[in-house]
Formats: sequence, C-alpha cells, structure tokens
Amino acid sequence: MLALTACTSTLPDMAGRELQAAQDDAQEAGFGNLTSEDALGQGRAQVWDRNWVVCDQDPQPGETDPDELVTFAVVKTDEQCPAGTPGFRVRPGDEMPDLAGMNLFDAGEALVLVNGVKDVDATGKGRSTLAESRDWKVCSHEPPAGEVVEEVISQIGESVEDPAITLHVVKSEESCP
Repeated sequence: MLALTACTSTLPDMAGRELQAAQDDAQEAGFGNLTSEDALGQGRAQVWDRNWVVCDQDPQPGETDPDELVTFAVVKTDEQCPAGTPGFRVRPGDEMPDLAGMNLFDAGEALVLVNGVKDVDATGKGRSTLAESRDWKVCSHEPPAGEVVEEVISQIGESVEDPAITLHVVKSEESCP
C-alpha cells in the first residue's frame, strides 16, 4: 500500500507589508495561489499592488499546504488597518485599543507609530523586559481602551519623560496584579 504524505511550506507573516512585497515573499516561499481583498469591505480592486498594505492573511502564518489559496486583506498605504487585525497600527489621535492579555512584542508592533511607549513591570519589582518581550504580557495600560492616544513630541535622542502610552506587564506565566 502506498502512503501519501502532505507537503507543507512555511507561510510568512505578511501583516504590515506592502502587498507587492508580500506576494513576492509568498511566491518565494512556494505559494502561488494568491489573491487580495479590500479589508475595509469597500470592494476596491488592488490594481497597483505597491499602493496597498497587508492587514491580515488567510491562512495565518505557519505551516500550510502551498497549493492552498492565500488571501491578503489590504488597505491603501495611507489608510489604517481595521482594529483587531495583525496589521493594525495605533496612531496619535486614534482610540486606544484594548491590549490586555496580548504579549508585549505584539503590543509593541501595534504601537510602533506612537512616540513615547513605555513598559513597566506591574509587580513593582522593576524587572527589565528588553530581550524577552514575547515572554511578557500586558495586564493594563494608560490610556485605557477607548481613550484617545496623545501625540508626544521629543527631539531625536531625548528620552520621553511623560510617555503617550504606558503598558503594565508581567511575565507570561504570572497573574496580573
């Protein structure tokens, strides 16, 4: 009896990437069955791929059959990805999303466009989170979800004394205080 084994390839995480670059990388990884759709539900065609950014993808990153259809949910480069999608990036003036429970690395990715983000050990022990950000989770944050994220202006190289956002974090295996 002949046994068949499934062939899989690793589909990279394309969130935040320009659509053309995401398509090129997916093809390089062995995925040729690609499509894209308007993440805002407006039905707009993606005629010039370099004018679009990936907000989400289906299937999600990881081991996948390279023959499976890969769909990129996209917005124009000057638009915001919908909240809750991996490509969402908070900007000053936006409402703060609820980041509680998210690992610190992913929270940082969502806040990459905000100047003045600080993380604080919620246990009060003053532990550093630097090289371990995937090992920490967000317990709470200031401003709370729903409030507007303020813009903080600082000179290059200056530390921000009053951050726009403070994330209160603990190690992933710990309970939030």
